[in-house]
Amino acid sequence: MTQVIEDEVAASKALGFNLGIKLIRGAYMSEERALAASEGNPSPVWDTLEDTHACYNKALAHALNNLDERSILFIASHNADSVEIAKNLMNTHGIKDDRVRFGQLKGFSDQITGMLAQENYKVYKYLPFGPTETVMPYLIRRGQESRQVLREQEF
Repeated sequence: MTQVIEDEVAASKALGFNLGIKLIRGAYMSEERALAASEGNPSPVWDTLEDTHACYNKALAHALNNLDERSILFIASHNADSVEIAKNLMNTHGIKDDRVRFGQLKGFSDQITGMLAQENYKVYKYLPFGPTETVMPYLIRRGQESRQVLREQEF
């Protein structure tokens, strides 16, 4: 799965274009598995949470290790370990500008958002909006996923 990130980084370097990556851990795992099964396809998501974290962190490291002056990385993560990996790699590479930005859903992982803001990282909260019949299923799904996020976080 990280091959896509590696290919995009290589293409941007070879062709000289600015690369922008929004790196997300993933969502809709149950739905993606069910859809793939109904179509007779293999699951497009990792079998375990640990595999998901490993893939995300590998892609994150590759993107940060290859970030050039023209590129931007938006790290959409509620995972404290991934945020620490990103901060450590930014420090290692001397990335102190706003080429790397962090974001979380409003009301999720506020302790991470606050810590990043206090440490002067660019950090954003996003707020879904739209018709209730569209937004509510999304928020319910994210709330269900957040149970796992909350179990992973230290307060």
